[in-house]
Formats: sequence, structure tokens, C-alpha cells
Amino acid sequence: MVVCFSKIAAMSPSFEKDKKAVKLKPRRRGEPDTPGTEPKTYNLPFDVILEIRKAASIYGSQGRAVQVGSELLVRLPKRISVPHSDPASIKRRTYKLSPRTIKVIEQLSETEYDDPGQVLAACMKILKVKRLDSKYLADSDQ
Repeated sequence: MVVCFSKIAAMSPSFEKDKKAVKLKPRRRGEPDTPGTEPKTYNLPFDVILEIRKAASIYGSQGRAVQVGSELLVRLPKRISVPHSDPASIKRRTYKLSPRTIKVIEQLSETEYDDPGQVLAACMKILKVKRLDSKYLADSDQ
């Protein structure tokens, strides 16, 4: 009986395919299905830079952490309060972001926050929230 099973397994065409690695074409920058990223420099408080680095371990990269945080912020009905930072702790930092993320950060800095640094600080603050409850989701009109 054991011999029959080994012959059947050896004769199966899918068994041989499973052993070989699938040849995939490597992805290149600029292909239509590959979303582009652009480098963008921001003036940020040093503690926000450190928080972005910590969040990168969860989200895979610093740019992705900023992207997730900005998408959450733009969907919230009211502004997250962020304290003004000390001008002495401001550092310039460049991140590779998708064009949509750059637009969202610009939109939030023009409408709800003073500058893009505050937007990124709010992004990191919302990423640390464990539960989005009525404190963040209630409209400011109520």
C-alpha cells in the first residue's frame, strides 16, 4: 500500500509544480499598477519624529504610518487637540509619501491645524488611541 501512494504522488503533475518556485516579474518603479511616492520634507518636533519611528514597526514603514494616521484624521468629524511644540525641538525630516497623503496633510494644515507639523503630531496621537469612542467621533455641534 505505501508503494502505491508514493507512485501516485510522484505521478501527480501538481506535485512537481509545488516544488518549483513561481517565476514572477520584478516590480519596477513607474509601472501603472505601482503607486508612486514622493519625498516631502516637514518641520516636526523631535518627539513626533520618534513616535513615527516607533509606529513604523507596526505599520511597516514610516511613510505608511503617516498615511494611516492622516487617513484616520481626515475622516474624524472634529479636530484632535495637539499642543504647540517648543521651537527649539523642531527638526526637518523627509518622508516618502503617496501624493494623496501629501494632499491630505496640506488640506488638514490649511483647514484645521496651524502647520503640517501639527498634523503629523495629531496623526501619531490618533494612532496611539486604542478605541475610537464618542470622544473622537462626536460632532462639535452637539
